[in-house]
Amino acid sequence: MKSYAALAAALTLFAHTGAHAQSTTAVDATALTKSATASDSRFFTDELFSALRPGVTAAQVAGMKSPFLRALAESMLKGEHAAQWRVALAEPYLPVGTVAKELKTNAYSRFENPVGLCFKAGEQVVIFVGDTKGEKLALKVHSFGREAASHTYALTPGANVLTMRGHGNAYLEYFTENAAKAPAVTVHIASGGAAQGVFDITRKHTNADWKKLLASDAGEILDIRGTRVQLAYPVATLRKVCPEKGVELIRLYDEIIGHQHAIMGLDKHGRTPKNRMFGRVIWRGYMHADGTGAAFHDNTLGSVANPDRLPAAAWGVAHEFGHVNQTRPGMKWVSTTEVTNNIFSSWTNFRLNPSDMRLEHERCDANDGLGGVAGGRFNSFLNAALVAKENWLCQYGPDKRTGYENGGDHFVKLVPMWQLQLYFGEAGFGNRDFYADIFETVRKTDESKLSNGRLQLNFMKNACDSARQDLTDFFRLTGMLKPIDRELDDYTRGQLTITEADCAELAAYARRYPKPASTVIFYMSANSVEAFKKRLPVSGTAERGVSGEGAKRTISHAAWKNAVAFETYKGAELVRVAMVGTGFKDNSATLVAFPEGATRIEAVSWNGTRSLVTGKR
Repeated sequence: MKSYAALAAALTLFAHTGAHAQSTTAVDATALTKSATASDSRFFTDELFSALRPGVTAAQVAGMKSPFLRALAESMLKGEHAAQWRVALAEPYLPVGTVAKELKTNAYSRFENPVGLCFKAGEQVVIFVGDTKGEKLALKVHSFGREAASHTYALTPGANVLTMRGHGNAYLEYFTENAAKAPAVTVHIASGGAAQGVFDITRKHTNADWKKLLASDAGEILDIRGTRVQLAYPVATLRKVCPEKGVELIRLYDEIIGHQHAIMGLDKHGRTPKNRMFGRVIWRGYMHADGTGAAFHDNTLGSVANPDRLPAAAWGVAHEFGHVNQTRPGMKWVSTTEVTNNIFSSWTNFRLNPSDMRLEHERCDANDGLGGVAGGRFNSFLNAALVAKENWLCQYGPDKRTGYENGGDHFVKLVPMWQLQLYFGEAGFGNRDFYADIFETVRKTDESKLSNGRLQLNFMKNACDSARQDLTDFFRLTGMLKPIDRELDDYTRGQLTITEADCAELAAYARRYPKPASTVIFYMSANSVEAFKKRLPVSGTAERGVSGEGAKRTISHAAWKNAVAFETYKGAELVRVAMVGTGFKDNSATLVAFPEGATRIEAVSWNGTRSLVTGKR
């Protein structure tokens, strides 16, 4: 065999190190001698010694001259070699930086090709590598423990003998610009390591496989592999929070990332990478995203690693992966770092748990006289934009009660971005791939010299182009298409300048398109999707279904159907707005502010028509 000379030399070197190898072959250094001869190789199927030929007997194995190969063959005969994990096919992937540059995102997984073996520091390892056709491979051993550490060992075709400098899970690092044409490479980790295994949905693993993997004590971390995402979570924690449903867990993660890829237009525009996203456990902090991927503290895994609870906790998971997927800078300019990633979170929330939406249903005080009520976050936006007429990105909210003039509440900023996804992507008022086409335009645009103001203007222009509709009224009323000249808060502060001339220029450009069917897109919410989607008219009779006195009124939806919002006026002046369903998570009624001097409440239809609910016009 071609690699036999290299094997003999390697095993000789291995024998002279004086250390002991911990492996399934139970061979220590004193047994690895240069007495191996080529005659032993005939009992194996290939030059990587990855399997015995059919019909090889125990007597033949006992007669082998190489102690190492004899022990290897004995373990194979006994079924103790764990070839499922020790013989791996390393697949080529584009370099992480190349994918990030193409998608304009942060880094995807640096831990592709998980092996399923765990190594210890000081352990000696024998690895046979097939023909790489000139490509570079390496063994990465990474610890996800409390003191994370990574060590990488270059691999060459033939025999490789390594001494582990650290402990952790093993990965075959195979990143190449030639990923589309580079060959998959067979690698046989013949000695060293303990088999923890990999749960891999692409191998059609089942929940029975999941249970077997969790029963192993070989390693601390289990690698979990889906079609779009890869996870590294602690075995001990998974035994507690997800003892039986590995298939359901990874499918939910794939679905979460699938929603993001769809919004980003990766699937539509043929850019979905072979590279996976990566999530792992951390032991300090809470949740975050960084150059490694998404990170979740062990204490959070009771929700984020439990498929029964994950739908209710999916906002946070989508949020952190969303940080990785933020397309920059065209979909991530100043003061939007904690905003545009939450388009993904809102959509995931809507898909997995629509009865408990973060924006529409969380109890918050919008300072509108209603107190802490369901929908308070949403009402903060409506009253900041439409009543106070504050600039978008500089609007009051429950999480930013002071200093919002230079960077407002992150959830309040999110509302109009979310409404556009609902209007187009869910209700279908035009291009259902609304965001997908915007993201693709951003990926194709050289934004290296664009100011924050120009990036925001470009977003609005791209939105009109994607929708093929003139959305400038929506942008103007939500505070986005409005002159501004301020330094705004973010992780890095930055200047945002948009002039009157800029606004006029965009308005002139958008006039090539028709106006949208609805004049009140800014009232759209998860609570009113059906009214928009089915274009349902408001029905109700003035003064019926209205209760309460003083500064609040409750409007029953049994009496008033299909409203998308309720407006409170003092004469001709709009003084309060309430999203339909405010105060009632079940959307059975709406709590509406009626401050001193208020004269009437109007119910607003999806198309902007108003119906008098109570009071006088």
